[in-house]
Amino acid sequence: MRRRVFAVLRILAYGLVLLFLGSQLWWARHGLVDSVRTVGLGNALLAAVLAGVGGLPGMFGWRILLAGLGTRLPTREALRVYFVGGLARYLPGGIWPAVAHASMATSLGEPPVRLAAAFLASQGLAVVAGLLVGLLALPALVAASPLWWLLLPVLAAAVVPVLAPGTLRAPLTLGARLLRRNTTLELPGRAALGKATALMTLGWLISGTHVAVLAVALGADPLTTLTVGVGGFALSVVAGVVALVLPSGLGVRELVLGLTLATLLTGPALVTVVALSRILITVVDAASTLVVLAALGVFRPARVPAPLTLERIPS
Repeated sequence: MRRRVFAVLRILAYGLVLLFLGSQLWWARHGLVDSVRTVGLGNALLAAVLAGVGGLPGMFGWRILLAGLGTRLPTREALRVYFVGGLARYLPGGIWPAVAHASMATSLGEPPVRLAAAFLASQGLAVVAGLLVGLLALPALVAASPLWWLLLPVLAAAVVPVLAPGTLRAPLTLGARLLRRNTTLELPGRAALGKATALMTLGWLISGTHVAVLAVALGADPLTTLTVGVGGFALSVVAGVVALVLPSGLGVRELVLGLTLATLLTGPALVTVVALSRILITVVDAASTLVVLAALGVFRPARVPAPLTLERIPS
């Protein structure tokens, strides 16, 4: 009975994700055509590819953290959990991706709290990496407003868990209590945290380049745009992660990205880049998940047939 209830709840959760994700795409459908026409189809496709490829290093970083917590998932299972569970961020409330990861742990024979903890730790390190990449935009931002210097103490505080892994114990234990699990978690070592942070930094650098491509297509200076675009995108997504109650940081991400890109663009060009960035990220999230699911279905490992046993017929 309990399994049936969880199965129904899982179906309802997936339905809600599709509803929220579909509604964002539906309301943006007209703006998408106009924006793509403005920046050019080739630039839009290049930006979409960069946004999609930029998500892969984060998956491998999360997998390293999960291994550091005691669970080593095969690549195909890691892809399924990471991309399918990641769509839950389009639901209001930042806890749902962790819940989605935990719900998929049972079918893998792993402790739910471990997968949830790995996701929460990966989000924390993604924030650290995002702030580091955000420093690329700092010179241009402080030239516009000295308030951007406040990024430095925020970054200093965020780096603490990477340098002192023991500080992760309290938030991960709290997460275990919220899931009503008393599992003792094995904390990742400093080497695992460093590798995961490096991979996530690489992901920010790749995915953030899509903003630079769009901005340059609308006339921004290429050299300045590369640092401001990449750094500004990282800061905007970090702000969206911190805004837990909003689905995928909707609104907050656009506000921060607009503030950073205002040093490069104004008027309709600024609005086009900010809006098109959100639309492309949403489309890429949905498309990449479908591609992963399709690939896992097509390349399903062959089952090894059970050995035949011959029953001896009495003579």
